Amino acid sequence: MKVTVRDNKILKTIDPQVLGEYLQTNGWHNEGLFYGRAWIWHKNSDQGESFEIKQPVTHNFDDYGVVMGDTIKELERLEKRSQLEILSDLITCLENTEIQGFIVKVEREAGDKIGKVAMMGFVVGKLQKISLELQDNDLILALKAYQERIPVTCGGDFVKESGYFVGKNLREFALMAEEEGKVVI
Repeated sequence: MKVTVRDNKILKTIDPQVLGEYLQTNGWHNEGLFYGRAWIWHKNSDQGESFEIKQPVTHNFDDYGVVMGDTIKELERLEKRSQLEILSDLITCLENTEIQGFIVKVEREAGDKIGKVAMMGFVVGKLQKISLELQDNDLILALKAYQERIPVTCGGDFVKESGYFVGKNLREFALMAEEEGKVVI
C-alpha cells in the first residue's frame, strides 16, 4: 500500500534546515537561492533522470505544507522509499501527540521518585526509541508495563535529540489492556 502524506499540520513541523541537512547528506547539490524564498537542490538518478527540490528558507508562508508534501513526493520517487519513511527522517518535533509502545528499560536510583524510561513506539509509522522521565504513579505504571510486557500510551510533545525522541510536557501516561480482542486505554 502506498501512503501519501497530506497532513498540513505534520508537514509544517518539518524544519527547513533539517531538510537542507538531509538533502546534503544524501548527495543533493545546492544550486542557489531562488528569489530569496527557497534553495534549489538538484540530483540525478542512476538512470540519469534529473530531480529538483525546493527547500524553503522559512516556515512563514501559507503553502509551506504543500511545498513539503511535494518535496516528500519527489524524494519518494528518487529514493524509492515510502513517504512515511522519509517523513520520519525529517520530523524533529511533534507537539501534542499520543504515542503507543512498549517499555524496554527503566532506570532509577533506590529511593528516587523520578526514573528514566526507554520506550519503543511508532512515530510517523517508524519504530523509534523514546526517552521519558516519569515520576510517582506514572513510574509505577511503567515498571508494571515493563515487567508484564503491557503496551502503554503517552501524550505530550516529542522532540528528536541525538537520534531518538524525548518526551516533554507528558500527560496521560497509561497502560493499555486487551479486552476480548480489543485494545482498551
